[in-house]
Amino acid sequence: MYALYRIYNLKTDQTYYNVSDDSDGVCAEERFRLDLGMHECRKLQEDYTATGLELFVIEVLETGSDPARLEKLCQEKKAEAESNGLPLYL
Repeated sequence: MYALYRIYNLKTDQTYYNVSDDSDGVCAEERFRLDLGMHECRKLQEDYTATGLELFVIEVLETGSDPARLEKLCQEKKAEAESNGLPLYL
């Protein structure tokens, strides 16, 4: 099962959206990478390292069996955030 998820910075409102092929383990996997300092999004990693887990929310927004649909929804979420002036981790 695929998952659209986000990592949200409570302090800055900056958000990271992505799609994973592991809806059950994506939150733990993202936290594990962040805790080890190995996340692929450098700016997200820098903020997480500086502030810690307490200021971040990692959550699954939607699951499904069609990754193309979730990728499209992910792009829509990013576009919506940008049009509302909300910062994104890219």
